[in-house]
Amino acid sequence: MNPPGAAIRLQYHARRIGWQGLTGIALLLACLAFGLGVALPEAERLKRLTLEVEKLREEIPLRKGKWIDRSPQASLNTFYRFLPAENEAVPLLAVLLSIASANGLMPDKASYMLTHSRQALLSRYQINLPVHGSYVEIRKFANQALNALPALALNEISLVRQDINTDEVEANLRFTLFLRRGEQAGAGSHE
Repeated sequence: MNPPGAAIRLQYHARRIGWQGLTGIALLLACLAFGLGVALPEAERLKRLTLEVEKLREEIPLRKGKWIDRSPQASLNTFYRFLPAENEAVPLLAVLLSIASANGLMPDKASYMLTHSRQALLSRYQINLPVHGSYVEIRKFANQALNALPALALNEISLVRQDINTDEVEANLRFTLFLRRGEQAGAGSHE
């Protein structure tokens, strides 16, 4: 079949089935694309999670009868193990700045300070980030940063918009990165 003849046949069949038929075909193709693009990866993810659950169920009998320390000190020790070590502060700050940059919010100056708690075995890395961008960009950045760094807390955010007709917002975000005491990490200011 030659290409001009195929085009004529397609036009004939398209006119014959009408706009309703073409819409139906388009919807079928969209469903197929959705199935291949979303449903198949999710089915694979579900399969992996099911295998993981089965593995955990197999381990339950191995753990039965073992004593689990539920004391407050054990809970506190577990909490401290969750925190990143102080010597990981600079790479974690780099992650925070890369998330800001990915959202178009590279700060001109970031200030940070490491403080130690006398009562606890943790340190706080205070990070101040002044940024400029839209409210949506700033909110997206804050959400992504908090999701990427579980030991990070957003303590304060202040927003200033100079002109009501602009989407540009000046924001100052104050984060705290909680760290497990250990090796000394740098403190100071990054410009």
